[in-house]
This record gives sequence, C-alpha cells and structure tokens, in this order.
Amino acid sequence: MKTLFRNALVVTQNSSRECSRLDVVVENGAITEVSKEAKGSNYDETIDCKDKLLMPGLVNTHTHAAMSLLRGYGDDLRLQEWLEKRIWPAESKLTPSDIYSGSLLSFIEMLRGGTTCFNDMYFQISEIAKAAEKISIRGLIGYGMIDLGDSSKREKELKECKNSIASIKASSPGGLIKASVCPHAPYTCSEELLRESARIARENSLKLHIHLSETRKELADSLKQKKKRPAEYLDSIGFLGPNVIAAHGVWLSKRECELLGKKGVSIAHCPASNMKLASGGVAPLPELFDAKVKVGIGTDGAASNNSHSMFSEMKLACLAQKNQRWDGTVMPAQQALDCATINGSKMLGFNGGSIEKGKDADIVLLDLNSPNLRPLHNAVSQIVYAADPSNVTDVMVGGKFVVREKKLCVKGINEEEIGKQVQKIAEKF
Repeated sequence: MKTLFRNALVVTQNSSRECSRLDVVVENGAITEVSKEAKGSNYDETIDCKDKLLMPGLVNTHTHAAMSLLRGYGDDLRLQEWLEKRIWPAESKLTPSDIYSGSLLSFIEMLRGGTTCFNDMYFQISEIAKAAEKISIRGLIGYGMIDLGDSSKREKELKECKNSIASIKASSPGGLIKASVCPHAPYTCSEELLRESARIARENSLKLHIHLSETRKELADSLKQKKKRPAEYLDSIGFLGPNVIAAHGVWLSKRECELLGKKGVSIAHCPASNMKLASGGVAPLPELFDAKVKVGIGTDGAASNNSHSMFSEMKLACLAQKNQRWDGTVMPAQQALDCATINGSKMLGFNGGSIEKGKDADIVLLDLNSPNLRPLHNAVSQIVYAADPSNVTDVMVGGKFVVREKKLCVKGINEEEIGKQVQKIAEKF
C-alpha cells in the first residue's frame, strides 16, 4: 500500500524542527519521502491535506491501560485511602477477560486521541498484549512485580516476568509489541528482586520500567530505612542504566537529576496523575533537562487521571512548570512536544516520533478548520496549548489506518460493544 499525504502542514519533529507545507509518502509501513512535492507516482491513495496538520503519533511513556475500568471509581480521596479502599480491592476482582476489555477501551481512546504508542506496567500481560495486537497500537508492556521482601513471592514474580517476556516475543513477531521488565518500585521490591530484574533486562536487551520518587512518603521512608534517597539507593545496587525508564520522579533532588543524567536514565513525567493524587511538588523538569535526562510524558492510568489524552498532558506539563517557577519561559511548547513524540519513542526503543524518511509511519492528522485551532500563528503552540482529541481526524500506525475521518476502522473492533462490556464489569466493584 502506497499512500501520499499531499500538501499537509507538517510538524516534522526532525532535527531542525521543520514545520512547513510538505508531501509525505508512506509505503510498506514506513515513511519513504518527505518533500515539497513528491516525486513518485502510482499511489494507491492520495489524501488532500490542505486543511490538515500532519504530525508524528504521540507516545504515552507511562500508563496502566486496563485501569480504565476504574475511571472515576476512587476520585477525590487521599492516596492511601484511594489505594486501600478502592483500587486494590477492585483490582483483586479483575479476571483476564476484564483486563482484555479494559485495555481495548484504553487503546480505542488513545488511538482516537492521536496516541500511537504506549508503555504499560500491570498484570495479566498476555491479555494486554493481545488487545494491543488486535487494535494495532504500538507498545512496550511488562509485568509489574511486587514481593514486599517475601522470598517465595519473589520467585513467583520473577517466573511470571520471564513467562510474560516469552509470551510477548511469541505473539508479536513483527515487533509492534515489545516486552519490558517491570519491578514496581523501590519500596515494594526487595533488593534481591531489583538486582535480578536489572540482570534479566540487561541479558535480554530489554527496557527496565519502574516507579520512582512519586510521593513524599516514599522519599521519607527511603531516607529512614536505607539512609539514601530512592534514586541513590537504586544506583548503589547497580540498578540504574540507559535502559531504565523511571515514572514520575516528583521528589528527585538536583543531585539525583545529575545522577540519572550520568547513568542515561529516562523519566516519564505524569503531571495530571501527580496533581490529582496530591503527590506534592512538581517534577524538577528544568534540572532534569540541564542534566541531559531524556524526559517523556505519560498519562498514568485512567484511575488516577481519568483520561488518556496526551494533548491535555502536554499542556499540563507546561503550565505546572510555569506556575511552579514563576517563569513563563520555562517548559515551552516545543519542549513538551519533544517529550511527547521524539523523546518518548527513543525512550521506549521504537523508530518513531518524527516525520522523516525511514521512520515508522505512525502519523496523526488534525483538522485545521476546528474552531479551537484557528487562527493559526504557531503550529507547535497550537498542538500543545489548544488542540484536543476531538481535532484528530485520521491516525496511522505502521502504515495502516486505524482511524479514518474520526471513526475507528480496525476490523473486528466494535466500540459500542466494548463500552457495554466494561460497564458490565464495573458493576461488580
């Protein structure tokens, strides 16, 4: 299939951050040409994009897709009450079939909102991977391990981790879905589990995904029990490295930011979840950027965000920094878009995040005739501060359309039926 996007306003996210009217050609799942006027012919489809903005698919670097089942179930509670009285009891009732349906619901929301790639940590991993393959969304998925110092539980968790890696490799030979190693957090995993997780990830060339410095309590407990801040503790046991994706990082010190930069660690910033759960403070993005840490943006799960909109998340990321620093120049729109596209794709180990020859054809079109996108002075600012999922008209993943003219077009996916399924699941909580 050879597709020509003709005369689009293209936000390339290439090294020069070019933004201009261009033609984009897609063939065999990849972008094969980006030019002022495409030279080829014999296109299977030519799409007139004079009223469209064409951009890379957005990358959600930290989420728990199946938690869409808990959207709105535990709102406006303190963190421990939210976890102990709502989330954990509800999760204990989830079946593999529930996980599949909840994941599909999230992936529909993501694709319709311009997100083409995600990074997930949860349980029943084979069900999440199956849902992702079914709907044709790109993703990194890992089993969230927790042992709480119990050696017998540790062995079970590591076995499940290894099984999930093998399962994903077998079910996604085309590389749409990749496996990761996911010890939940320094405070829920023993040193032995953390060390073994790091070893498994290194030996299998996999990403290592963990929650880090999310709350003030986590920091206080680490200082009390380990005499080190969380990132410093992970470094002391040989955990940190360029394959590590650490979610949140709200309570990182400047010294820790510099440490993460030296080790090549990436941070998945989740502003909406951090604000809603009152994690306290705001992630130190300027210090992370100064330390050359690669930062992506994530929504976290819908139980703590209520949305998978990366447009909302980009805007919040900017506004939170400006408000916290009393400086309107901090975290400009371009930096947020970088985090949500090119940075995110690199963090997860995929070949996307920009509109360039040779990149995977993960492409999003926005309707420039939308009232909230007019007038157009600056395309990047418009994406970050004004756009929302309703502006997305078409989405392509790996050269195949998954959304056309605002409608999901994946064979075998019935949105209405999935909606009914998840509503029925919610009734048992």
